[in-house]
Amino acid sequence: MHLFSIDGPIWRFFNLVYNLVILHLLWVIYSLPIFTIGASTTALYYSCMKMIRTNEGYVHKNFHHSFKQNFKQSTIIWLGMVIILSLYITDLRYGLFLGNALGRLMIISCSIFLIPIVLTTIYIFPVQAKFENKIQDNIKNALLMSLRHFPCSLLLCFIYGTFILLTISFVPFIMLMLCCGAGLISYLTSNIFIYIFRKYLPDELEDDLERSGNHFE
Repeated sequence: MHLFSIDGPIWRFFNLVYNLVILHLLWVIYSLPIFTIGASTTALYYSCMKMIRTNEGYVHKNFHHSFKQNFKQSTIIWLGMVIILSLYITDLRYGLFLGNALGRLMIISCSIFLIPIVLTTIYIFPVQAKFENKIQDNIKNALLMSLRHFPCSLLLCFIYGTFILLTISFVPFIMLMLCCGAGLISYLTSNIFIYIFRKYLPDELEDDLERSGNHFE
């Protein structure tokens, strides 16, 4: 294989970078109305996971397809998350304001509930992108998957946390985030989600192995 051929590593790398930039821009543009962030995030993961699995280069087409298909459910989930987060912050601030035994109890309760909230938030949009279920079923499955695959969940938290810390503490990293942040994060985490979801979709795993010249055992 020639180094600079279409199938060569250099071409594949630049093609990947191009797709990640396109996905990032699509996510930003489709998220501008704010209430569409849920649908655009679902579309981002749908496009990224499909790109990784099938090497399809039509990420804009896949993005638009998923955005339209999952708009209603993803928007309901996103608005529900905003409401829950608002209530959570209100309770936490009120607990800090009280400063007594009741306030400390409220803070402890908020801390305990923060764990399932974060785990569900990390999984919900990739699950929504992959599985056609009712909203309540996808939320339940997102939480159960996050607990069942807890080591993967910790790795996902580490990736998100690292990006957040680098963005707020390392100025040059901000330029990277502005160029392809959403695409890069979704690419790194999508590989983990594909690994998790294959355990629930054996037919898809077999298709991927056949595509790579292997077989499913």
